[in-house]
Amino acid sequence: MAEKEVKVIESAEDKGSFVQRVLQDLRALKELYALDKFEKNNVRIGAELELNFLDSDYYPSPIGPEIYETLHPKNITTEYARFNLEINSDPIQFSGRSLSQLKRNLNRSYRFLQREAIKRNSSILLTGIIPTLTKKDISVDALTPEERFKTLYNLRKELHGEHYEFNIRGVDELIVRDNLLLFAGCVTSFQLHLQVSPYDIISKYNWAQMISGPLLASATCSPLFLGKKLWHETRIALFQQSADMRNRQNEIHDEQSRVNFGNEWVDKSILELFQEDIAIYDPVFTCDDYEDPFEQIEQGIAPQLKAWNNFNGSVYRWNRVCYGVLENKPSLRIENRILPAGPTMEDQIANAAFWLGMMNGMPEEHKKIHEKVPFDVAKQNFFKAAQLGLEVQFKWFGEKLIPADELILKELLPMAREGLRKANVKEKEAKHYLDIIHERVETGKTGSRWMMDSYDNLRKESKQEEALVDLTASMISRQESDKPVHLWEPALPKESGNWQNRYNRVHKFMTTSLYKITEDTIVDLAAHIMEWKKIGNILVETEDGELVGVLNKDAIINFLISTKEKDETTTVGEIMISNPITAGPETSLEEAIHTIINEEISCLPIVEGKRAVGIVTKHDFVTISEYLFERLNQK
Repeated sequence: MAEKEVKVIESAEDKGSFVQRVLQDLRALKELYALDKFEKNNVRIGAELELNFLDSDYYPSPIGPEIYETLHPKNITTEYARFNLEINSDPIQFSGRSLSQLKRNLNRSYRFLQREAIKRNSSILLTGIIPTLTKKDISVDALTPEERFKTLYNLRKELHGEHYEFNIRGVDELIVRDNLLLFAGCVTSFQLHLQVSPYDIISKYNWAQMISGPLLASATCSPLFLGKKLWHETRIALFQQSADMRNRQNEIHDEQSRVNFGNEWVDKSILELFQEDIAIYDPVFTCDDYEDPFEQIEQGIAPQLKAWNNFNGSVYRWNRVCYGVLENKPSLRIENRILPAGPTMEDQIANAAFWLGMMNGMPEEHKKIHEKVPFDVAKQNFFKAAQLGLEVQFKWFGEKLIPADELILKELLPMAREGLRKANVKEKEAKHYLDIIHERVETGKTGSRWMMDSYDNLRKESKQEEALVDLTASMISRQESDKPVHLWEPALPKESGNWQNRYNRVHKFMTTSLYKITEDTIVDLAAHIMEWKKIGNILVETEDGELVGVLNKDAIINFLISTKEKDETTTVGEIMISNPITAGPETSLEEAIHTIINEEISCLPIVEGKRAVGIVTKHDFVTISEYLFERLNQK
């Protein structure tokens, strides 16, 4: 859980003073090691679950801060976007029925938030990225109004301005040039914590890095963003780029994003990680209530190391080592930030069982993995898994590539079963959750595969926005059953319910796959494009993407009829409808119909600013009428 009360570093003096405190805390960590003060015999687990609120139309609902400020619920805190909150589970002893206990702890807070959401005409969705996110959800208005989030936003804006290019390539390609930092609020994760003995921390941390790829491949759940099919776990790319605070003028230096996988194994001391972070990253926040850790150690008090924890909380390694104190005993834990939220609570606990089992079942021969495998193998495996999911092939111990399903089913799942057995986790419980992973991997039905297959089927009958709404609605209904995702039926058209949910705003049914031309395009080419693509209207833009006109079939017919001698070089700009009537994405269905009828136009371009983002035509209203008649006849 991140610290809510923060103080922004405002001067070089603030920065220097805080860095001194961080260095002092780092020396205290070294002293705790030397004095053998760390807890060694207890192994605890914990989790953090970020979730999303959706309104009755299945779009993000900004009720997170309202719920938090009104109720201040225990173990719940705010997140970057207004439509998020985070649940934090108390530490649990890793043995017996700890997995089902973890689920109960999370469910308790989840059900509380669900009741509060219902009171506000909203619902909860567990997923890495909400399918129905729109550009307004990555605007500054979506930012949770807290100092820590404003500071991160302003710092990112200072470094890169308003229009820094963001690029992800998958099946489709996403290129966006604004509001980048707010993408951090679009990704929600299920973070796991495992307490580790200081004697094992190096080998266990390196092992956590090595198994990151297979773990992620088995659990991908975020393939869609802004209507585009990108990576199987697009959340990885989104978060890594959105938290990039490097100064682009200094790119020649080997500086990393604050979200990173790392560049090398830990060799001699876990302090190497901390030293690297201090050397690379500037602190963002400071703290006032600093206590001298050496004085506390002398008094027999376990130091809180608030300066170090404050700094460490601003560097988001996918596997991060954290320091904590429980019952006056210092402890170290590995925080796994790799997994997405969802698709169900049952899936999440299965993912936890798989990771915890693999961590506890690490073979003796892999304790010095840093001497056997190049670090780039683990790093490449991780990013390939994010891109391809279970379709990836991993480089494992040797040169031969191994298909993800073969590696998981034949080697890693048996290892996880043994690891849970060694932790004295109840056999029935361990079998139940690891069988979910086995069936998911064996069938290939991860959350991302279900979403992509369902989306493809929905797109056969629906436009993009309709398909995304139906997909989101179907995820919520299936999530409530708590059946693991590999047992889900495909999403069906019209699962989002009544016509208001599907058609009340034009962005829900407009055409977004647009064919565009410029004013200097010859009319003959424009006519051919319209014939080839079976469209009656085509938008005309400047080279900078600003909408300046519409060309329709009537304009071409009038040109052909009225002009006796045809000039083959006549351009679109000479016959198009200039300065066309337009509407915004939130325009109501009723208003759009009235505009088209009253203005006697054949189409209505939908714009944001000066750029066209969609188009609504008379044919769209015929399709909606057909749907409404079907619904009436069913009553």
